[in-house]
Amino acid sequence: MKAVYTNLNDENYRMLELLSTSKGIKKNHIINEALSCYFDTLKSVPETYMVHPLVISEEEFARIEEQSRSTEALKRLMNED
Repeated sequence: MKAVYTNLNDENYRMLELLSTSKGIKKNHIINEALSCYFDTLKSVPETYMVHPLVISEEEFARIEEQSRSTEALKRLMNED
């Protein structure tokens, strides 16, 4: 077995800790099982059906967020009985 060292984001680490503690499963087992499922999926699902994550910059996110704000007219329309 080979060792791999990596950084996890806070939410993934929290979920890993929670699952490991609540189920009594070692973290390396959880990670190995997750990777096995991921690799099995990559082998069995055609690439055309795979949905890849969308990565955008903070500036782009701010621009999209600003454009999607509700106007006062839309708010009035949505609040009509």
